Amino acid sequence: MKHLLFVISLTAIVILFISNYCYINATASLPVGLYLKTNQPIKIGSIVVFYPDLNENPFAAKYVSPGIPLMKRVAFLSGQTFHLPPASNIDSKGRTITPFSPKTGIVPSEQLVVVGNTKYSLDSRYLGFIPQSSIIDTVSPLFVF
Repeated sequence: MKHLLFVISLTAIVILFISNYCYINATASLPVGLYLKTNQPIKIGSIVVFYPDLNENPFAAKYVSPGIPLMKRVAFLSGQTFHLPPASNIDSKGRTITPFSPKTGIVPSEQLVVVGNTKYSLDSRYLGFIPQSSIIDTVSPLFVF
C-alpha cells in the first residue's frame, strides 16, 4: 500500500512539474520530446512558443486548433534581412497550400521569422511574420529523441 501511495504521489508531482514548467512537442517541426520553459530573451536560434493568429491566417485552422500553441525556432529577428527556406505548394496530406510571400526582404519591426525542421512545418513559410507580442514562452530541450 505504501508503495502504491508513493507511485501515485510521484506521478502527481511529475505531472504537476510538466504542466507548469514544460511543453511537450509531438510534431516533426522540432525533435519530439519535452521542452523546459526558460523565458530567455529571444535571439536567433531560440525556440519560441506562440499562438498563431487564426483570424489573420484562417487556413491555419486546418492544422491547429484554437488554444494550441506552436513551437518553432527563430530564424530572423526584427530589422534583419530574411530569406525563407523552400516551401511546398502541398501539405503533408496532399492538400494545396499557399506559401507566404515575399520570400526575402527585411523583417518588420516587432516581428519574427520562425521555421520548423520540415518543409511541411506550419511556420513563417506559410504563416508569414510572427508578432513578438504573440510569443508566450521560450523553451529549451529537456528530453528529446
